[in-house]
Amino acid sequence: MTTPQPAIGTGRTFTALISKGLGYSLAALLALMSLAIFYQVLSRYFFNAPSMLTQEFLRYALIWLGLLGGGYCFLLGRHLNLPLLMDVLPRRGEHFVQALNHYLTLTFGLILVWGGYDSFFFNALMRTPMLQVPVGTLQLVLVLAGLITAYSQLRSLALMWKQPETTSLLLVLPFVLLSVIVATVWAIADAGLFQQWGAKNPALSSLVVMFGTFFVFLIIGSPIAVGLAFSGILTLFLHVNPATVMPTIGETIFSGLDSFGFLALPFFVLAGNLMNETGLARRLIDLAMMLGQRIPGSLWQANILSNMLFGTLSGSGIAAASAIGGITSPVAREKGYDMPMTTAINAASAPAGMLIPPSGALIVYSIITGGSASIIALFVAGYLPGLIMSGCVMLVALWYAKRKGYAAESHRYGRSEVGRIILRAIPSLLMVVLVIGGILGGAFTAIEGSGVAVLYSFILALLYRTLSVKSLMKVLLDTAVVSGVILFLIACSGLMSWTMTFTSIPETIGHLLTLVSDNKYIILLMINAILLIVGVFMDMSPAMLIFTPIFFPVVTELGVDPIHFGIIIVYNLALGLVTPPVGTVLFVSCSITGEKITRIISPLLPIFAMQVVGLLLVTFYPPISLALPRLLGF
Repeated sequence: MTTPQPAIGTGRTFTALISKGLGYSLAALLALMSLAIFYQVLSRYFFNAPSMLTQEFLRYALIWLGLLGGGYCFLLGRHLNLPLLMDVLPRRGEHFVQALNHYLTLTFGLILVWGGYDSFFFNALMRTPMLQVPVGTLQLVLVLAGLITAYSQLRSLALMWKQPETTSLLLVLPFVLLSVIVATVWAIADAGLFQQWGAKNPALSSLVVMFGTFFVFLIIGSPIAVGLAFSGILTLFLHVNPATVMPTIGETIFSGLDSFGFLALPFFVLAGNLMNETGLARRLIDLAMMLGQRIPGSLWQANILSNMLFGTLSGSGIAAASAIGGITSPVAREKGYDMPMTTAINAASAPAGMLIPPSGALIVYSIITGGSASIIALFVAGYLPGLIMSGCVMLVALWYAKRKGYAAESHRYGRSEVGRIILRAIPSLLMVVLVIGGILGGAFTAIEGSGVAVLYSFILALLYRTLSVKSLMKVLLDTAVVSGVILFLIACSGLMSWTMTFTSIPETIGHLLTLVSDNKYIILLMINAILLIVGVFMDMSPAMLIFTPIFFPVVTELGVDPIHFGIIIVYNLALGLVTPPVGTVLFVSCSITGEKITRIISPLLPIFAMQVVGLLLVTFYPPISLALPRLLGF
C-alpha cells in the first residue's frame, strides 16, 4: 500500500516544477550510472582492471539516487504503508490520523536536515580517495532529501486544510498532541530517566521500545520507512543522551546505502522495465502456450510458465502479474475459463520470478547478511525452489481443469510455426543466459551483470524499434520511483539494524527462541510461521530488512546454511504478496480481471496450501536449495 497523499500537479505550479525537475534529475542520474556500469564491465572484460573511479562514482550516485528518490516518492505519495487504522475509522478520524502521519513524516524530514547539516560540517575536510570530493558535500543529500520530505508534508497539510470536511481542529489537535509527546520524550531522555530504566534490563527494554514503536507507526499507517527510522531513534534514547544521538542519525542513514552490492537493484529493475517496452510479454505467452498445449487447462499452464519466464527477466511479481495477466485474461474470458481461478493462478504464480534469478530480493538478503551468502550462489539456489513454487500452482490448476472438464488446446502447431515462435522468444531468453552465464563464467560480477542486463535490454529495445525518447524517459522515471522506495527503506532500516546491533536485540530474540527449543527444525518451523503471518501484513522489502538481521544469527548458530535460509525467507515472503490485506500482486491481478478479492479467496486457498507444502519441503530438505550451488562450486 502507499501513503494516501494528493497527486502532484493539482494547481500548484511550484510543486509541479519541483517534481518535474527532480524527476528529470533522477532520470539523468540513473542514465549516468548506466553508462558508468557499462564502462565498468568493459574495463574488467577487456583490460581485467575495473575502474576504481567509476566504482566510487557509482557508490555515491546510488546513495543520492536512494535518498533523493525517497524524497521524490514522498512528493508522489508512493511510500509503502499499512493503513489498517484509517480503513476502519470514520471520515473525521481518518483525517485526524492522516494529519498526524504528515506531522510525523515532517518531523522525520527535519531530522534528516539536522543530521545532514551536522554531517556536512563534521566531514567537510575529509575527501573521497578517487574523486577527491569532500564527504561532507556528498552528505548534503540528506539536507536535500529532508527539505523535499518536509515540503511534501507541508503541502499535503495545506491541501487537507482546503478540504471542506476538514476543520481546523482536525489539523491543530494532531500537531499539539505530537508536540507534547516529542517535548515529553526529549525532556525525559535528556534527564537520563530513559537511560536509567534501560540500564536495569537493557536487552529486554530495547526490544520492547523498538518493536512497540514500530508497530504503533505501522498500525496508524505511517510510511514504513519513517516507522523504521523512529523505532531506531527512540531505542537509542534508552542508552545515550539525545544530543549525542542526533548527529549520528544522518551518517547512519547515509552509510546504510554505502554498499556496491545494492547497485544490482536499480539496474535489474531498469532492465526489466526496458524489456517491458519491447512487447516481450506477448512473445513469451506464445512460447508458453506452445509448451503447454497438450495439458488440460492449457491457458492456465501457459500463464504460469509465462510468469516464470517473465519473472526471470523482470524479477518483479507485480510486473509479471500485470504484463502476463493483461494478455491471458481476455483470452481466458473468451474461452470460458473460470475467472476467479484464472485470477488466483496469475497472482499465485507471479512471485516465482522473485526466486528464479536475477532476483532483487536475493540481492537484498545477500547485502543484509554482509555477503555471508554470495549473490551468485543465491541465484543458483533459487532455481529449484522457484520451480517448486510454480509447480504447486500447476498441480492445482491441472486438478481444477480436470474437475471442470477443460480440454487441452485443440490447435496443433506446424514446424514452421514452432520455429517462428522459438526464434521470436530466443532474444529475450538469451538475456538470462548471458547474465547468469557471464557471472558463472567469471566474465563479470553479479553487480556488473545487472549492467549487462541493462545494455542488452537497451539494444533489444532499439532492434525492436519500440523505444522512443519519451518512452525511455518514462522507463527511467519508473525505475527511479521503484528504486527510490526500496533504497530509502534500506537506508532507514540501516538505522534500525545499527540500533539492533548496538543494543544486542538479535541475541535477545535468539535467546527467547532457544528457550522454546534448541532443535533447529522446530526453530525453522517457528520462523516459517512468523514470516507467513508477517507477510500477510507487510510487504516483502521492509519485512526482509527487519527480520533478516533478527533471525539470521539464530539460524546460523544452529547450523543452517546462509544460502538455504535466504531461499526460505524469500519463499516465505513471496507468498505474502498474494495474501490480503497487503497482497500487492493479488490486487494487481484482481484489477486486471475485474474480479473481487472475496471471490478469489476460495480458489486461492488450495494453491496457497500446496505452496506451503512446497515451503516445508524446501525448509526441511536443504539439498533442494544447496545441490546446484554445491555442484557448481559455490
